Amino acid sequence: MHRFDHRQEGAPGITHGGLVAAAFDDLFGFLLYRVGELAVTRSLTVEYLRPVLLRTDYEFSAHVRDRSGRRLHVEAAALDADGNPVATAHATFVVVDVEHFEQGNIAGR
Repeated sequence: MHRFDHRQEGAPGITHGGLVAAAFDDLFGFLLYRVGELAVTRSLTVEYLRPVLLRTDYEFSAHVRDRSGRRLHVEAAALDADGNPVATAHATFVVVDVEHFEQGNIAGR
């Protein structure tokens, strides 16, 4: 369950679309952690089906659709209390090794 508040407001009473996209991207990161893959976002597409309202609970869920070589294709949805989708997302992630993440920890930066 996730609830956006006034700090994520775009239009009055509605969540900023970029923050909805960030929520999906973060959810995908947790999904990949759960399935044991180190991967980075290659592409992310969000479809906004209805306004994502502030101070309203939404259920976010995600799953891996398939894998093709190093590419993982994932899908997600955000549902309102009645089970209606308000936004969906699909993304492609590329599996990397741990050295990819060590690039950001180089001494002297």
